[in-house]
Amino acid sequence: MELCLRHNDPTQTLLMTPDGIVMYQVNTAPGQTTISRFENHAQRLSTGRVSCVVGEVDSSRLRLHDNEIPIDIVMVSSAEDIENVDRPWTFNGPDDKPYTWQILFRSPVLFVSDNAPVPLARYRQAKLGIVSRSRRAFLEIFPAGINVIDFIVVTFVSYAKHHWLNEPHHESSPSAI
Repeated sequence: MELCLRHNDPTQTLLMTPDGIVMYQVNTAPGQTTISRFENHAQRLSTGRVSCVVGEVDSSRLRLHDNEIPIDIVMVSSAEDIENVDRPWTFNGPDDKPYTWQILFRSPVLFVSDNAPVPLARYRQAKLGIVSRSRRAFLEIFPAGINVIDFIVVTFVSYAKHHWLNEPHHESSPSAI
């Protein structure tokens, strides 16, 4: 599954299917980023879609709104993390398994480490189409990650905000259409 970014800034964008159906909205205000999912409401006789908050990210924590009980993931930032920008971000998920976002071949990839690392998702940057075909930036969800898409989107936004977009060698390119 691919979720295309409307804008190349993962902290302020819409994520949509290749068909153009908006699935997530990411809004960043000073101090906090909110991630909302759009869904159809089967109980109501409506053709509209409903937005529900699935996660919030601030400077020190990530909050997942999973079911009725919000889950907090504390983000640790130290001088060592700031100095070593290529260091992967490892954290425990709501299932107490270790997850890792890390850069592989200039693309952030999310792994779950159960017994062996299993890739769940990968971010692909936009291409302008000078040498090859143009494409939008997108978050590719692998089959192993289909059941945890909200978790992937929220942790991706957090990783982009705190660990990846602040890197001095991160390339910010204009949107490809």
